Amino acid sequence: MDDNTLGRGVFRFMIFLLALNIVTLILLSTVIDVRSILNTPKGVSILSLGMFIFLLEITIFVIWNSVLTSGWKTALLAFSLNFFIAFTAEALGVNFGIIFGNYYYTALLGPQVFGVPILVALAWEPILYASFYITDILIPSNIEPKDASQKLILLIGLSLVGALATTAWDTMMDPFAVSRGWWVWRDGGPYTPYIENGVPISNFIGWLITAFVCQMVCRIIKDKGAKPRKSVYLSIYGPIGLYGLLFIQLLGVCIVFIQRPEVALIGLMCMGSFLIVALNMAFAGRRDFALAGNPKPGESELPERPLTGGASH
Repeated sequence: MDDNTLGRGVFRFMIFLLALNIVTLILLSTVIDVRSILNTPKGVSILSLGMFIFLLEITIFVIWNSVLTSGWKTALLAFSLNFFIAFTAEALGVNFGIIFGNYYYTALLGPQVFGVPILVALAWEPILYASFYITDILIPSNIEPKDASQKLILLIGLSLVGALATTAWDTMMDPFAVSRGWWVWRDGGPYTPYIENGVPISNFIGWLITAFVCQMVCRIIKDKGAKPRKSVYLSIYGPIGLYGLLFIQLLGVCIVFIQRPEVALIGLMCMGSFLIVALNMAFAGRRDFALAGNPKPGESELPERPLTGGASH
């Protein structure tokens, strides 16, 4: 497939999701009395259903984009390990109060295993995936480690940036979720204390740790796996669209659903900063990064790859 068209279909799907969700948020803020609906049992069910549909949409994008980039085996391995790491961290938090803090999930998010809703563990994947690529856009792609120590430093640095980009999402997600009763912090916390007693700082430390481990694992998988296929659609436009969609969706619900513009402003400063810089770099000549290293005619689409940097998991 021509490099200039590889991934165009999945990118069009992302554009559709962006348009659909923006239109929905506009309707919810101008036509529908959201707060009155949400205060009813039916409204709570509708919101949970909407969350499930949104997660399904973006998960389809992640799987589609990942398979086109890395193939089924690498995509499935990364997806499965991310799920396992996220689920384990959540289970430790719910049952022992470590990693994130002392909290529990309510029944609103569906079936649970060891107190952790399956949907919660799945919900980690889209933001991890988007942050992975955002990091590769932000960090110069021509960095080539000369020895094992430099390789380790680069791996840690990339994973840390990815973890920060991931955790930025939760600055809006957690206040919204606790306001809807999806989970409860038993002891509250100093972050947005006026929303159901607030969120503890340990939550964000837990997010950083968990996301860091996930990002590092995915980079190791990528380095040891087959050489990824790249294009501006797969490596830049699609992932930026996903990160932007996650940002817009939470920005909207913080303003429309819980009417907390200050939480949206925090999200704008945290998550929006990553998005703005990534957009600037993407449209200022970073396309060469996405196009570099594609298989040559006659080569296997996914040949063996040396242990070097890149942008796929």
